[in-house]
Amino acid sequence: MNGKFIMLSGSAGLSCHADKLDIAFRFIRGFTGEVLRRGGGLVVLAGDEESTKDERGVPHVFDWLVLREVEDYAENTTEMPRPYARVIMSDKAPESKIDDDNLRLLRNLEQRNVIELCPIRREVFTGGEYRRVMIERADAMLAIGGGKGTYSAGTDMIALGKPVLPLDLQLGSAVDDGDGAVALHREMVSAPSRFFPNTHHDMRNRVGLLSLDRGINDADTVARVSAEMLANEFDAIPLPDQSTSIWRRVAAAWQATKALPNIASAIKIIEWIRGLLPFV
Repeated sequence: MNGKFIMLSGSAGLSCHADKLDIAFRFIRGFTGEVLRRGGGLVVLAGDEESTKDERGVPHVFDWLVLREVEDYAENTTEMPRPYARVIMSDKAPESKIDDDNLRLLRNLEQRNVIELCPIRREVFTGGEYRRVMIERADAMLAIGGGKGTYSAGTDMIALGKPVLPLDLQLGSAVDDGDGAVALHREMVSAPSRFFPNTHHDMRNRVGLLSLDRGINDADTVARVSAEMLANEFDAIPLPDQSTSIWRRVAAAWQATKALPNIASAIKIIEWIRGLLPFV
């Protein structure tokens, strides 16, 4: 996993049960540590955390939790500094979206030279734009909870031939707009080759070890298995074959558009193909 970056996408609804939210936190802490110890990094969004907090004062987004784990790792590791996270943000966020504690955290990570800041001009900062940048800067995606944005990011990653690991933990989403990772997980169970193109046989055999929703598997164990499976997928990727890569992406794009109306599907698949084939 050396030098590979995993995009974290997802959130939890404000009505999410505290027990499930605690499982999500334990998983994310464990997964972040596993990725960092394997030489990888995370791609996260640095935005407003305060407005997502519930009556207990617990946030329902996970990006800052990742960055706190990054800070803890940076303070305790003996390895030379390297980028542990790519942080996507609006250039306006430090002025109005990020609270004082999180801004101090961000500045500390900058001083330690362990993050890459990827600011987006406020004039063009939208949900679609920051997801596009996150996808561009990531080698794989981990989805947990979330709604339409998480689902859309997952299908876009699949269309690019990048691994996507969605979890089945039912958390809802911060804006209550769909199943997100849970919907992606259902699709992964039925068609694992779309999500893990090179190690899907192993994925099919181990998918039960990735389940968090019923609380049977320990969150730390699922975190370890998740990082291990992504590392195996990276290691299994062969030398690039342009024609194979193009047609794999076309096939993934076709699968991703099946749920759309026919006309919209046709338009989207044509746009994807035009972007993939240099002679179109």
